[in-house]
Amino acid sequence: MKSSKNETQQQATNTLGVTENWFPDNLTLISSRLKEISARNTPGQPVAVFDFDNTCVFRDVGQAVFRYQLLQMRYRIAPEQLAEILPTLPGDLCGRPLAVITSTLMQAYQQLWPLIANKEEEQAQRLPEYRLFTALLLWFTDMARKDERLGPRYVLPFMGKLLAGYSLPDLRQLAAEVVTTALTEPLIEQTLALNAPDPLGRIEASFSLGLHAYQEIKTLMQRLQDQGVDCYVVSASTEWLVEEAARLLGFPVPADHIFGVRVGLNEQALLTTADSDAYPLTFREGKAEIIRQFIGATPVLVAGDADTDFEMLTLPEVAIRLLINRNQTGLISTLYQDPRILLQGLDLRTGQFRPFRESLA
Repeated sequence: MKSSKNETQQQATNTLGVTENWFPDNLTLISSRLKEISARNTPGQPVAVFDFDNTCVFRDVGQAVFRYQLLQMRYRIAPEQLAEILPTLPGDLCGRPLAVITSTLMQAYQQLWPLIANKEEEQAQRLPEYRLFTALLLWFTDMARKDERLGPRYVLPFMGKLLAGYSLPDLRQLAAEVVTTALTEPLIEQTLALNAPDPLGRIEASFSLGLHAYQEIKTLMQRLQDQGVDCYVVSASTEWLVEEAARLLGFPVPADHIFGVRVGLNEQALLTTADSDAYPLTFREGKAEIIRQFIGATPVLVAGDADTDFEMLTLPEVAIRLLINRNQTGLISTLYQDPRILLQGLDLRTGQFRPFRESLA
């Protein structure tokens, strides 16, 4: 699809004098609508709500922590806790018996656990069970997310519950370690592959390396704050991970304005495998519920990138609806031609904004 703008126009300069790669029409509309909002002098402080993964940053912080924890064996979850959160549904997952998948994961983890519990992660990585566990758990979460019976409503809390046993300070330290590492990684895909015992057979699963902040979103947030608009983040990653990532990457959002997936804490303030009481899962309608229940105001701006953001992007009376274009299929793609939407293109190879609505794969 050709852009309506000349391909030689490579950059737009925002009102702060910073040269960035916004689609110019988006920047113009954001500026004009913010002026209109400022001129209204309506009671109460206006708010803006952003998704985090692939909206504020290129890549996914929750996924980065998941694969780092997996490959480095940075677990504190005991085997009996892992057994509690693996599904017990009958039938298959992607043609493999689900009961065999979960029992194989448990058998491998039970062999790895004594070394993990003793903080001998490198020794655990030398065991033959390490390759089986890492490839199979990566494949399992990928397939479970696509499964009609499980899906994101199972996988998102599952990834948070894999952090069971961490204190909040230690979890933030892990998040800082992951983000610092990811910032230096090349933007590539890697694959884990294994010939697992029958009836599992060949297992292959890929994951993305690398991560960086979108400077355009950081600047937009700062501009909003300067104009009296309170910025919030509502993410489908684990809340405490997003808090630390946002702080490290310099996003001007306080920790108490960040909402994400939560799990229950025990009396020692350690993460558990329990759900957090009376708190919505920050996925699809759960994100809109967070806005209603915890933020308590209709946003003047909502920004997102994927199906998980659909309901908050389509809330009524939102003045500015910013959609980061990742060439997605599914529900979110129905908004790509919606006249209410400001569609922002990316170069998906480099994770950079480009001054067009369309994205380059």
